Amino acid sequence: MIVVVSGPGGVGKSTVVRELLRRHPEMHRSVSVTTRSPRPDERDGIDYHFVTESCFTDWVDKGLFAEYADVRGHRYGTLVQSLESIRPEEVIILTIDVHGGTRIKAQFPQALMVFLKPPTQGELQHRLACRGSETPEEIAGRLELGKYEMTFAAEYDYMVTNRDLPSTVDIVDMIIQCERRK
Repeated sequence: MIVVVSGPGGVGKSTVVRELLRRHPEMHRSVSVTTRSPRPDERDGIDYHFVTESCFTDWVDKGLFAEYADVRGHRYGTLVQSLESIRPEEVIILTIDVHGGTRIKAQFPQALMVFLKPPTQGELQHRLACRGSETPEEIAGRLELGKYEMTFAAEYDYMVTNRDLPSTVDIVDMIIQCERRK
């Protein structure tokens, strides 16, 4: 089963998915490819595959991506190979933007689509500021992009408000487990 988790930057997608994986070691996270530099706590091959712009472009030209996007000056993508090799009993979770999510759904109609939204715009701004990895201008840009990304929520199978981590993880976990039983 392919599970797509999307939502505005700073909503907690990676944190929710990390907790799901801690609870369910049998689930796997798709490791996206990106051209951006790693954050201090990120490791190549674990959090992302960090590649050069020319490598990314070469892989695009070879058709190796199921989806890819330019986001705030960097490129992100999901390799087709990582999705085509999934066995029916496996769960792979993709943490991707809304455009990538719609492309995955078009190629893999059985994919489960989960959209995370913040309780308020103010809370989203607070979460982004607490990261400490972006300038106020970058945060403002992410908030604007987030408003646009929220317009895609209706295209997802489920929308979950991330008020607090334990409840959000419980809800997403329950959704996945119910969908697996179908």
